[in-house]
Amino acid sequence: MTPPLLAARSRLRLGVGGKLGVSVGVLTVIIAFVAILGVVSLSRASADLNHLYEHNLRIVQVEADLADAIHDLDGSAKASLGSVTSRQKSAIRFQQDDVLTPRVHSLLARLRVLQHEEPDRLARLDRISGGITKYLALRQTGAYDAVGDQGPQMRAAVATRTDQIFEPISREIDALRSAEQQQAVQAKKADDARFDQVKRILLGSVGLSMLVGALVVLLLSRNIVPRIRRYSKLATEIAAGQSSDTLAVSGTDEIAVLGAALNEMTEQRRLVDGRESRQREFVDALQVTFSEQEAHELIQRHLHRSLPGSSALILQRNNSANRLQAATAFSLDSDMVSRLQGAEPRACLAVRFARPHREGPTLDPLLACAVCTGRQLTSICEPLLVGGEVIGSVLVENEHTLDEDQHSRIKTSVGQAAPVLANLRSLALAEFRANNDSLTGLPNKRATDDTMKRMVAQATRSITPLTAVMLDLDHFKQINDHFGHSKGDEVLAAVGAALKSCLRDSDFAGRFGGEEFLVLLPDTGVDGALQVAEKMRLAVASIKVPGVERAITVSLGIADLLEQGGNASSMVREADRALYSAKTAGRNRTVVARLAGDVDAEAVEIAAGAA
Repeated sequence: MTPPLLAARSRLRLGVGGKLGVSVGVLTVIIAFVAILGVVSLSRASADLNHLYEHNLRIVQVEADLADAIHDLDGSAKASLGSVTSRQKSAIRFQQDDVLTPRVHSLLARLRVLQHEEPDRLARLDRISGGITKYLALRQTGAYDAVGDQGPQMRAAVATRTDQIFEPISREIDALRSAEQQQAVQAKKADDARFDQVKRILLGSVGLSMLVGALVVLLLSRNIVPRIRRYSKLATEIAAGQSSDTLAVSGTDEIAVLGAALNEMTEQRRLVDGRESRQREFVDALQVTFSEQEAHELIQRHLHRSLPGSSALILQRNNSANRLQAATAFSLDSDMVSRLQGAEPRACLAVRFARPHREGPTLDPLLACAVCTGRQLTSICEPLLVGGEVIGSVLVENEHTLDEDQHSRIKTSVGQAAPVLANLRSLALAEFRANNDSLTGLPNKRATDDTMKRMVAQATRSITPLTAVMLDLDHFKQINDHFGHSKGDEVLAAVGAALKSCLRDSDFAGRFGGEEFLVLLPDTGVDGALQVAEKMRLAVASIKVPGVERAITVSLGIADLLEQGGNASSMVREADRALYSAKTAGRNRTVVARLAGDVDAEAVEIAAGAA
């Protein structure tokens, strides 16, 4: 019979399972406490940071809006000093009175509410408000309305006075934004310090919990069983194709050898998974590229990442297929500059033979490649093959010899990229054909309409001039009837080339339909448009087409966007009416839309000397 004291002691004694349960319970309490402490602290820090961020964001946004509004007000004031019509002056006054000035006052009021605890900033807002008041007072004197009557000196004086008002305002706004940025930086530093403190406490607590857990495991476990269990688990994960961390191998027995072998298998599996992951990422990215250039750069970056220490260069045929050129960037001090200068596609042996080509200091190929031979690097050049046609090649170079595995990765990447490049090239060609007139080389009607919408929107936003010039070939039907449609096509092509030669890079010319063309001149008023129209008229008049024994002339009509109320349809319609007036007046001349009501009395014409 067991004595009562021994029986009590035996009941109080804990086995391994009991000790493990107690240890897990203690660890659970500690971890729960640490987690709650961390969540609460981090939540508070996050809430404070979000509040500060939202407050600063509102202030920064309002300050940016205020700067834009004052800039627009300044620009509107200076616009009224230019050569504008009474209608434009009325539009400017309406914009200032009903839009810009109320917006400035509204934004100042919002900033006062947001910065009511900052006396220095309130003082700056007062100075800004005072500057606006000075400008409004100057405007009330009628100075801006009188500049057109007083001459350049009066205009310069008012412009100087306007600058004296708005420059201090701009400095005050810049000072406000700078102060806001400094305050945001200081607040962020304080929050970062608080966050770091909480993080240190949390990490220390977690570390302590992990240390206690490790001690419990060490006390409750022996050497062999835990190792066998870990190795068995790792082997199961490797067999299932899952990625896993390597084991901490200890000892020199057979189990340690097994652990080292499993670690090596895990590392090999991780490398393979990494390569496959990068390759999948590459393929996915290829599917969303929108141009050949982007695809070329993607291939280059992928090869640089997959083959550390290597450099990749994409080579392609030019549009005429008679030159080999680099499709991706390379160092300008590289000898590739001279090697590719004037190089034909067959200079690259990978392109010529449609198969991979290797070069290197230790290799002595029977036929040398003009692109690769003589360089101090080992290289592999893989052709870009699509449907049996070589469209280019990918040159990969390294100081060390590239092994078969690396070559296989290059070949796989190039094979996956080639069809995508071919599709992008076909899409680019189709898009070009869809938006351009094949006869004249100019944008077609659809592309012209799209471009006009963008240019009108830009001119409307920036309150800048935009002039449309409508051109129509005179007696073009007679050219087709007397000389044939093929000669008519040659005339149209020559006219398209003549128009392009007369325009700036920022100007636009498109075929509007038949023998009619539309030219858009941004930042150009009617006077400038008349000069351009005369230049185009003379350029067309100088065209000589073999087999067409008659003068080739055009009639032109001009319409100004501002004169037509900023409406694109009205501008084109009035330009077309002016063109009709030019036809009626005898052709081979230019008529301005706003004066086209009476051709005999008021039409502005620039004729070739005879109708």
